[in-house]
Amino acid sequence: MAAAGVLAVAAFAGLARQVDSPAPALAEIERLLELAGLGLSQVSVTGHRHTLDSDVFDAVGLASAPTLLGFDTRAAQDRIEKLPWVERASVERVVPDRVDVRIVERTPYAVWRLGSSEFLIDKTGRALGAAPKGGDAQPLPRVAGEGAATEARRLFELLAREPALSSRVEMAERVGRRRWTLHLAGGGKILLPATAEAEALSHALRIAAAQGRWDGEIDLRVAERPLVRLPQREPDGAPPRPVVTGGT
Repeated sequence: MAAAGVLAVAAFAGLARQVDSPAPALAEIERLLELAGLGLSQVSVTGHRHTLDSDVFDAVGLASAPTLLGFDTRAAQDRIEKLPWVERASVERVVPDRVDVRIVERTPYAVWRLGSSEFLIDKTGRALGAAPKGGDAQPLPRVAGEGAATEARRLFELLAREPALSSRVEMAERVGRRRWTLHLAGGGKILLPATAEAEALSHALRIAAAQGRWDGEIDLRVAERPLVRLPQREPDGAPPRPVVTGGT
């Protein structure tokens, strides 16, 4: 059956090239192929976990190509690769009536909070879909704010050079699309400048080590005038009072 299908498609394709009006001729050839039982009716999809079968089928677009003769594999591949989770895809015609789709999906890199919504993003900052709730959430770095998704990878690559600090970061907030505030475990914060973040991270680590604590606020927005605001520890459960000191 497969060999017959190949011969039929080849013969009809040759006929289509010889006629003066290719579009009407192609439509008639596809109609005859369908009548001969060679209509495009199957899609095989492999390699996907997060991408819905229905989204892939819609992107393949069988409705616009009743047979393999008129099916455009490149256009189908382009449509599939526009789906949020798809990094790359291959599309292959299989005689007599099937299209095989192989998908490689993107890897979640961080959780991005924007307003009241949270999304999984990949390393490029592409939003993949809604982040799982509660216990289903993956142990991924967390970022927040406008512009945070596309800048997350660069920040976390810088933080990887300072593991003593990186391990304490619970969430990185993008402020005004230009700089970061790091929220630390225990309630501390580090306000980074818009430039020279690597130097600022090293400076923050030295300040925290000198203070012997991480529960304060280290403000490095102005490199020449770092500020450290520490909550003063009060006895008998009294609320802490901020103490402002100059950095070093």
